[in-house]
Amino acid sequence: MDRILRVVIAGEVDAGKSTLIGRLLYDTGSLHNTAISEILQASSSHGSGLEFAYLLDGLEEEREGQLTIDTTQIFCRNTKSGFWFIDVPGHAELLRNMLCGSSYAQAAILVIDATKPLGNGAIRHINVLNFLGIKQIVVVINKLDMLNFDKNAFERAKGETLGFLESIGMKAGYFIPLSACQGDNIVKKSARTIWYKGQCLISALCFLERLHKTERKEGFYFPIQDVYMHQAGQVFVGTILSGKIKKNDLVYVSAQGKQNRVKAIRVFGKNKLSALAPQSIGLELVKKDRLVRGQIIYKDSELLISSEITAKILCVQPIIPGERPFFNCATQQVPCCIKQVIKHFSISTGAISEHEDCLDKQNLAEVFIMLQEKVAVKRFAQLQALGRFVLKRDRGIVAAGVIV
Repeated sequence: MDRILRVVIAGEVDAGKSTLIGRLLYDTGSLHNTAISEILQASSSHGSGLEFAYLLDGLEEEREGQLTIDTTQIFCRNTKSGFWFIDVPGHAELLRNMLCGSSYAQAAILVIDATKPLGNGAIRHINVLNFLGIKQIVVVINKLDMLNFDKNAFERAKGETLGFLESIGMKAGYFIPLSACQGDNIVKKSARTIWYKGQCLISALCFLERLHKTERKEGFYFPIQDVYMHQAGQVFVGTILSGKIKKNDLVYVSAQGKQNRVKAIRVFGKNKLSALAPQSIGLELVKKDRLVRGQIIYKDSELLISSEITAKILCVQPIIPGERPFFNCATQQVPCCIKQVIKHFSISTGAISEHEDCLDKQNLAEVFIMLQEKVAVKRFAQLQALGRFVLKRDRGIVAAGVIV
């Protein structure tokens, strides 16, 4: 499938996010019969009707506690478009998982519970989406079946959500009334909301997918994951982050700045004339420069190669002033130090403050980072795959961030 839009599902802990994805998969015919049987069996064992959330809440403790405790990524298709849905937790203590899921998303569905709109969990998720710069947002007002599909209830929830989004400079392309449980306005318009003149959810997502400028149309970027020795020399293997490469193309290598030429492209052991994102390939270059894991082969000159970076980060562990975590972006790993906290954001309110020296768990901040060596990156708005990173300490993530 040529275009796949990655969509994060955000919202309050019990707003119906997992149910919504399960219903989408079921109604678009994206489920195998075995998965449908598992849903029926799980629902029956809990003495309930058909519960689509059981499809995603695969761990027993999740089902017993009715709580999603990890991100779930699953593919959905219709006749023309494809979507990766990223289901993330709504619970406050699981914000780390929410960020890790959202940072890979290009669009978001914000699920609002019509019976109790805009709770603290939804506000936290909105602030993280805003922090990450995710602009394509569809708001669904869920559980309207519990309110007899009342138009006034929808308008109240829409007005409250819209007011908060506008107060922090965000917009939503759609506000859709629906019932994830019963399937209203998900893949087709519902007769129970004749007062609603907009699109159903899948139509809105297809429109966003068509608008989305795929990363294949961006410049060519190829982080070296490993180096294999071949009879003819070195073969550099990895996954194309964006763009297209052809045999005999002129390329550059990060940290060297030297021009080289593509001698051969290998895909599953066979020589190819071209390759494009997101293929995993092997590249052989004409000049026998010795390259290593972490360097990036690219075609244009817009790659930022620097040891100084300004970024927004979300801490999942406290960061002690002066400590040196590892900066990890694509296949690059370099020791670094946060030299300055420029701004500090409240994840609960979105309020901005300055002169914060320490970063605690769940702090949002704009920071200035110094790295021990130069890295090759892009601004997150230009290319997500080279614009996002994590800071690690003792193999554990202490913060995730985006380059601004």
